Amino acid sequence: MTVNARDIFRDAAIVYGVTFVTGLAMAVLGIHLQGSPSTVYMGNLFSGALGFTVAALRSPNNRTEHLAWVAATVWIFNLAHIAMGIQTSASWIRSGFTLIFMAALGGTLAMILTLMSSSPRRTAAGRKEGPA
Repeated sequence: MTVNARDIFRDAAIVYGVTFVTGLAMAVLGIHLQGSPSTVYMGNLFSGALGFTVAALRSPNNRTEHLAWVAATVWIFNLAHIAMGIQTSASWIRSGFTLIFMAALGGTLAMILTLMSSSPRRTAAGRKEGPA
């Protein structure tokens, strides 16, 4: 596959933006890592999976490779967290596993949504619509 850097950066920005907005919303609601770490982790995981789902739906060809490049790009974007003192280098390395899990969840959800939208619909009489 020819990697389209513009699409990868666009989709990485989508994933990063969705997780950022979710984190900001949790902070406004008073949900923080020290008070309820599992809620913060699940919010981050599901918002990242949502971002990866959008990225996968936008890239119907070679989704797995595309999502791998997007995950690697988001992981590199997160190096800024170390520079800002938000994250330690050890937690940045471990966050790579979470990104892989997010990409897998998002890719799976996109595949399910694609299969559901492309399956033939049934009419009320039980006959399939579309080509026979």
